[in-house]
Amino acid sequence: MGSMTDIMKMIPGLSKALPKDISIDEKDVSRVEAIICSMTKRERERPEILNGSRRKRISLGSGTQVADVNRLVKQFESSRQMMKSLGGMKKGRFPKLPMGWGGDAGAAHCVAGDVWFCFS
Repeated sequence: MGSMTDIMKMIPGLSKALPKDISIDEKDVSRVEAIICSMTKRERERPEILNGSRRKRISLGSGTQVADVNRLVKQFESSRQMMKSLGGMKKGRFPKLPMGWGGDAGAAHCVAGDVWFCFS
């Protein structure tokens, strides 16, 4: 089917929003997948229950570092907050972007429908 970058360019509307030189590291995608697959269903539904010992178990199960798990949880929480603020756009108000979401030089933040894709 192709690389993740090629697949994202096939999504209607997203191909125009993506920068021309974007590349998605397949290792990062597989690392995120391993972390999520190492979580229980309850942890995936309610990431706020992730304490230190759970994060350590997830990192051991996914073959990553605890810092990688922390980074993913933090990114998820900021995406969740962004989605909540975007819910008000339907009513005509423009959301305030959280710190670091407004044009980082090293990151592309793209919207495809109701899904945020964040690449660093």
